[in-house]
Amino acid sequence: MLGYGVVAILVLVLGLAEFVHFEPPGQVSGSHVRVVGVFDYDSATNMTHGSDKGQFARAEQFAGVVDWSTLPQNIVVDARWINGFGETVGEVGPGTPADLLPETVVPVRVPKGLTHNLPGHYIFVVERLRNGLPVEVLARRIVLVERN
Repeated sequence: MLGYGVVAILVLVLGLAEFVHFEPPGQVSGSHVRVVGVFDYDSATNMTHGSDKGQFARAEQFAGVVDWSTLPQNIVVDARWINGFGETVGEVGPGTPADLLPETVVPVRVPKGLTHNLPGHYIFVVERLRNGLPVEVLARRIVLVERN
């Protein structure tokens, strides 16, 4: 019984250490970025079209659009798409908001060896980075890629 108690305390301490490492206290800047929307995307022209949507078919290409001008210029940020398997399937950055101004469109890239997106939920997240690690989520959108 004593052994289980020691293991439980060890797991708790390791979990807290991991949390403090990846979510350091005092990192909230109060900054927020505006995600203009998630739109249909044309990879040939690198342009979006249509209206803001929350669902896409597997064969549809889509991209998030970020308004970097709403952020202070002294921070480092990135934007990325994460699929249901936790894989990054599209990203821009890292860089300062001024560096990323020409890259407002962040498309989802179809995984290698596939012709369509995998079905499931995709998360579009814009993060503030410090020393190469994300320390604050500035915006988040979730879209669904339908199975059909």
